[in-house]
Amino acid sequence: MIDYHLLAVLATYAQVGTLAKTAQKLGLTQPAISHSMQKLETDLGVALFIRQPNKLYLSETGKYAAREAKKVLNNNANFVTRVQRFSQNQATLTVAANAPGPLIVLRSLAPTNVQIQADFLVANVAESLTDEQVTCVLINHPLKAFDITSVYLGTEKMAVNLPADSPLANQPTLTFQDLRGQTLLSPQNIGFWQTIYHDQIPAAKLIYQDQSQEYSEILNYSRLPFFTTNLTNLNDEWGQHLPNDRLLKPLTDKVAHQRFYACFLSRNRQRVMPLVEQLQER
Repeated sequence: MIDYHLLAVLATYAQVGTLAKTAQKLGLTQPAISHSMQKLETDLGVALFIRQPNKLYLSETGKYAAREAKKVLNNNANFVTRVQRFSQNQATLTVAANAPGPLIVLRSLAPTNVQIQADFLVANVAESLTDEQVTCVLINHPLKAFDITSVYLGTEKMAVNLPADSPLANQPTLTFQDLRGQTLLSPQNIGFWQTIYHDQIPAAKLIYQDQSQEYSEILNYSRLPFFTTNLTNLNDEWGQHLPNDRLLKPLTDKVAHQRFYACFLSRNRQRVMPLVEQLQER
């Protein structure tokens, strides 16, 4: 079996081009580099270099070997990373989501063995599970893969809060289209809801705020409409100190009612389901 150190020497030499630079990059002496190259040729049973006075070149076989060495080294690094992630996931459930709603519910449970991924997961969701980057994803659609289980959690329902003198105040329910041309205030980090707002509300002006204290202050000192859902009251940061002088109007659009699912590798079902059941009950 070829020593990974020898492959690292070959790949580095192919990258930097000289013995001196290879030695410097790897923190070794030039004689040590030369010895490693000779040993690799012996172990492989092929010539990797064209040797001339005061000059060393990679042969075509050497160039091919260097490319393959880089692949092996990358695979080894990926192997180490995946094993480490797997080990971490055995002790801690790493959870990601594509919108704040399910994470609001999760945080309200104050679980001790859960690590929440800071950024919303918007792409390569299935791969994030199979690569052990996360243990469970909370998203608004089930994943259809033979090795992934998707469990329905519940539905987040959007509403808009209007000032009492709004022309829409007498309507019991509204649609996004009814909010045409309105200026509305919203938290900044809301995942896919931001796309829904821009796609569904014609000519609207959305003002986004990334600080919860400023958000509540602006709402309390203005008449701006704002959105809430059936999960807002669980949010200790953004759901507190909101004005009570607005009229809550449920939105009837299909996209205003988002069904969320917990998706995880089927082999992790026993570890993940206790948390999923808590989310469903909440």
